[in-house]
Amino acid sequence: MKNIARSALAAGLVFVATSPAIAQEAWDFTSAGNSFTDGAWDFATAFTVNTSVSVSGLGYYADPVSGNVDGNAVALYQCADTACLTTGTLIASATVANTYPLTGHFRFVTITPITLQAGVSYEVAGVSNQDNYTWNDPGFAVDSAISILSTSGQYSRWESGSSPDFLTGSGSLDIPGQDGIWGPNLFFGSATGFTGGVPEPASWAMMLAGFGMVGAAMRGRRTTIRFA
Repeated sequence: MKNIARSALAAGLVFVATSPAIAQEAWDFTSAGNSFTDGAWDFATAFTVNTSVSVSGLGYYADPVSGNVDGNAVALYQCADTACLTTGTLIASATVANTYPLTGHFRFVTITPITLQAGVSYEVAGVSNQDNYTWNDPGFAVDSAISILSTSGQYSRWESGSSPDFLTGSGSLDIPGQDGIWGPNLFFGSATGFTGGVPEPASWAMMLAGFGMVGAAMRGRRTTIRFA
């Protein structure tokens, strides 16, 4: 009976470790408000974290006219100040390609999960590679785990460029009162839906502990052979 209990507990640990988390984009909208391009731009959006959340993917906007991205480089920075107006430290980067399916209006690529801490500010930046972008989008909504930071009432930062550099907001900003220029995005929770999830280190630890208990339970079993 003890062996059965140990096996059940170990199986439970493995189950918990591999159960999918709630997953969704950091922001999205019901329809694109615009479809326009006039060069290669570095677009960035800064935000503060309300409740700690795991980021498992970096993404880039796929214009619905073509549905394509174009090898867009995306980078995630941790800001040195709460307003993201000075500098940022690079903590993740990826290049988004058309091999990844659409999730809402964005395509995402898996990264090793990173926990964004409550009360800390971050910025995600991405290069357009002359792809179409959008702004002032109907049905725009933001995940409640974060709040997008505004600079002079403006949500997005941008400058001409070909790399996803950290932007301080001292250069060009989007139109006041509109939802920003997209651009890059983040994916919260399990990334299984688009590129195959990468387990978090804590999940690996729980899985290994579970497997270890299964092994211990099996080693503790004794088999009795009876002859007629």
